[in-house]
Amino acid sequence: MTAQHGRVPLQTEHLAWFSQHLGGRFRTAGLRIQFHDNQQAGIHWQVACPEEYQAAILQGLHEGMNDAFPHYLASSGVWITEVLVDDVSSSPDAFYRAALLVIAQARALLELSGRAYNLA
Repeated sequence: MTAQHGRVPLQTEHLAWFSQHLGGRFRTAGLRIQFHDNQQAGIHWQVACPEEYQAAILQGLHEGMNDAFPHYLASSGVWITEVLVDDVSSSPDAFYRAALLVIAQARALLELSGRAYNLA
Protein backbone atom coordinates (compact mmCIF):
# COMPACT_ATOMS: atom_id res chain seq x y z
CA MET A 1 0.00 0.00 0.00
CA THR A 2 1.41 3.39 -0.89
CA ALA A 3 1.98 6.06 1.73
CA GLN A 4 -0.92 8.22 0.55
CA HIS A 5 -3.32 5.29 0.91
CA GLY A 6 -1.95 4.09 4.26
CA ARG A 7 -5.29 4.68 6.00
CA VAL A 8 -7.31 2.56 3.57
CA PRO A 9 -10.14 1.45 2.70
CA LEU A 10 -10.73 4.29 0.23
CA GLN A 11 -14.24 4.81 -1.19
CA THR A 12 -16.03 1.51 -0.57
CA GLU A 13 -19.39 0.24 0.63
CA HIS A 14 -20.00 -2.92 2.64
CA LEU A 15 -23.09 -4.79 3.79
CA ALA A 16 -23.00 -7.44 6.51
CA TRP A 17 -25.81 -9.61 7.81
CA PHE A 18 -25.39 -11.44 11.12
CA SER A 19 -27.72 -14.31 12.00
CA GLN A 20 -27.31 -16.91 14.72
CA HIS A 21 -29.65 -19.78 15.51
CA LEU A 22 -30.41 -20.00 19.23
CA GLY A 23 -32.54 -23.12 19.41
CA GLY A 24 -36.13 -22.05 18.91
CA ARG A 25 -35.25 -18.56 17.68
CA PHE A 26 -32.59 -16.45 15.97
CA ARG A 27 -30.74 -13.24 16.68
CA THR A 28 -30.22 -11.20 13.53
CA ALA A 29 -29.09 -7.78 12.34
CA GLY A 30 -27.80 -6.16 9.18
CA LEU A 31 -25.70 -3.09 8.57
CA ARG A 32 -24.49 -1.22 5.47
CA ILE A 33 -21.70 1.32 5.72
CA GLN A 34 -19.68 3.48 3.35
CA PHE A 35 -16.09 4.62 3.77
CA HIS A 36 -15.44 8.19 2.58
CA ASP A 37 -11.87 9.48 2.54
CA ASN A 38 -12.94 12.96 1.47
CA GLN A 39 -15.67 13.69 4.05
CA GLN A 40 -15.92 14.73 7.67
CA ALA A 41 -13.98 12.48 10.04
CA GLY A 42 -15.83 10.10 12.32
CA ILE A 43 -18.91 7.88 12.15
CA HIS A 44 -22.13 9.43 10.85
CA TRP A 45 -25.75 8.29 10.54
CA GLN A 46 -27.35 8.70 7.14
CA VAL A 47 -30.48 6.74 8.05
CA ALA A 48 -32.80 6.48 11.02
CA CYS A 49 -32.03 3.72 13.48
CA PRO A 50 -34.06 2.52 16.47
CA GLU A 51 -32.54 4.08 19.56
CA GLU A 52 -32.20 0.72 21.30
CA TYR A 53 -29.57 -0.37 18.72
CA GLN A 54 -27.55 2.82 18.24
CA ALA A 55 -25.04 2.41 21.09
CA ALA A 56 -24.32 -1.23 20.17
CA ILE A 57 -23.73 -0.30 16.53
CA LEU A 58 -21.39 2.55 17.41
CA GLN A 59 -19.49 0.41 19.91
CA GLY A 60 -19.00 -2.36 17.35
CA LEU A 61 -17.91 0.07 14.63
CA HIS A 62 -15.45 1.86 16.91
CA GLU A 63 -13.96 -1.40 18.19
CA GLY A 64 -13.74 -2.84 14.70
CA MET A 65 -12.14 0.29 13.28
CA ASN A 66 -9.63 0.49 16.14
CA ASP A 67 -8.58 -3.07 15.39
CA ALA A 68 -8.65 -3.05 11.58
CA PHE A 69 -7.99 0.57 10.56
CA PRO A 70 -6.80 2.44 13.68
CA HIS A 71 -5.94 5.75 11.97
CA TYR A 72 -8.81 5.99 9.51
CA LEU A 73 -11.43 7.80 11.59
CA ALA A 74 -9.04 10.56 12.58
CA SER A 75 -9.27 12.07 9.09
CA SER A 76 -11.97 10.18 7.18
CA GLY A 77 -15.62 9.30 7.52
CA VAL A 78 -17.74 6.20 7.84
CA TRP A 79 -21.41 6.58 7.00
CA ILE A 80 -24.08 4.20 8.25
CA THR A 81 -26.37 3.99 5.24
CA GLU A 82 -28.70 1.10 6.08
CA VAL A 83 -29.85 -0.61 9.28
CA LEU A 84 -31.65 -3.91 8.64
CA VAL A 85 -33.94 -4.72 11.57
CA ASP A 86 -35.94 -7.90 12.04
CA ASP A 87 -38.92 -7.07 14.27
CA VAL A 88 -38.70 -10.43 16.04
CA SER A 89 -35.05 -11.41 16.23
CA SER A 90 -32.94 -8.23 16.21
CA SER A 91 -31.17 -7.25 19.41
CA PRO A 92 -28.41 -4.86 20.52
CA ASP A 93 -25.99 -7.79 20.71
CA ALA A 94 -26.82 -8.82 17.15
CA PHE A 95 -26.15 -5.27 15.93
CA TYR A 96 -22.87 -5.12 17.85
CA ARG A 97 -21.81 -8.32 16.06
CA ALA A 98 -23.01 -7.03 12.66
CA ALA A 99 -20.94 -3.87 13.17
CA LEU A 100 -17.82 -5.89 13.99
CA LEU A 101 -18.54 -8.12 11.01
CA VAL A 102 -18.90 -5.32 8.46
CA ILE A 103 -15.49 -3.89 9.46
CA ALA A 104 -13.86 -7.35 9.45
CA GLN A 105 -15.33 -7.89 5.98
CA ALA A 106 -13.79 -4.65 4.71
CA ARG A 107 -10.40 -5.65 6.06
CA ALA A 108 -10.63 -9.19 4.69
CA LEU A 109 -11.50 -7.94 1.21
CA LEU A 110 -8.50 -5.61 1.23
CA GLU A 111 -6.24 -8.46 2.30
CA LEU A 112 -7.65 -10.75 -0.39
CA SER A 113 -7.01 -8.08 -3.01
CA GLY A 114 -3.38 -7.81 -1.93
CA ARG A 115 -3.83 -4.36 -0.45
CA ALA A 116 -3.37 -5.29 3.20
CA TYR A 117 -3.50 -2.45 5.64
CA ASN A 118 -0.17 -1.28 6.96
CA LEU A 119 -0.43 -0.55 10.69
CA ALA A 120 2.95 1.22 10.73
